[in-house]
Amino acid sequence: MQVDFSVCLERHPLPAGGYLAQLTLNAPARLNALTPEMAELLYRFLSDLRDDSEAVAVLLDSAGGRSFCAGADARRMMQSALSNPGGAAVEAEAFLACEYRTAYMIHTFAKPVICWADGLVLGAGLGLMAGASHRIVTENSQLSAPEATIGLLPNAGAGWFLGKMPGKTGLFAALTGARMSAADALYGGLADYCYASTFRQQLLRSLLHLPWCDDHRANHEMLTDALTDWEAEQGMSLANARLKEHRRWIDQHCEAECAVQLRRALQRGAESDPWLQSAAEGADKGAASSLALIVAQFAASTNKSLAEVFKLEMILVANRLRDPEFAEGVRARLIDRDRDPHWCYQCPSEVPQQEIDALFASPWPNHPLADMG
Repeated sequence: MQVDFSVCLERHPLPAGGYLAQLTLNAPARLNALTPEMAELLYRFLSDLRDDSEAVAVLLDSAGGRSFCAGADARRMMQSALSNPGGAAVEAEAFLACEYRTAYMIHTFAKPVICWADGLVLGAGLGLMAGASHRIVTENSQLSAPEATIGLLPNAGAGWFLGKMPGKTGLFAALTGARMSAADALYGGLADYCYASTFRQQLLRSLLHLPWCDDHRANHEMLTDALTDWEAEQGMSLANARLKEHRRWIDQHCEAECAVQLRRALQRGAESDPWLQSAAEGADKGAASSLALIVAQFAASTNKSLAEVFKLEMILVANRLRDPEFAEGVRARLIDRDRDPHWCYQCPSEVPQQEIDALFASPWPNHPLADMG
């Protein structure tokens, strides 16, 4: 029997009894990008740890040092969608449902979940990281929501956690796929602490010597104090957060939540600002229809609960999988890698509103996440 070690669980005994669980994404050759098998393993392990009274906390990290998680396996999802034209993408939908349940469980986990997010944190990686109670980035961390470049939209709770970023910075990140540094992640509320990447093993050893107890709330408070003290001892120095520096500009040009307006403003700003130039290039790489959909997604996510956001994104992504824009985006970036997608529309203003509206209609009589929340 073949054993899947793409997610590893190690139980570290504690001096006073019980154990700290270390869950490690273990697919460094593909930058720990999430597969259906990995999502299933994560969900099973987390379910067991949630119900095991001996498990006091979870440390979620990754192998390889280059990437925490570089997204989800879009090629598998595309193949599932193409295998049944016009019908249900069965494997892809099961993958999405499991991924979302896993991310939702992390958000609602009663015990502390420490996420060590070193290296690349893209797409689905953001979805896993965002729900952790204690999120750590390093000087090497680069966060991004680049789904528009393959004709999709940020998901796995993105409407919730990007929507809670200061001002319109979350919408800006979704529309441009802008790379966010550790400083940006801290400013945007996507991370809580920044440690040197060399501190990883010392962090684990230090966690094992904390005075854990049976009270989840007390453990949360104790862990927060310890992580804050350890961070201060390191004296990390970070460059300024570009999101913070550009906050006024971003809020001004995303005020109308119009992708067309933002793209025009980026083109003007790119002439004198290298960071805006990079953001403009990111927006230009995305499918115009994805940009229009993202604006609608953020508007629809306002005032929704976490569970409602997951259910909405399940519908949007499942419908979008059947769209030729997604197949073309995956071809251009992940298969042929010519990075020259032939999108159906050149500008978000060209996308018919009825096409966007149709993506909000549930394709199932019973929602796969109906019991969530």
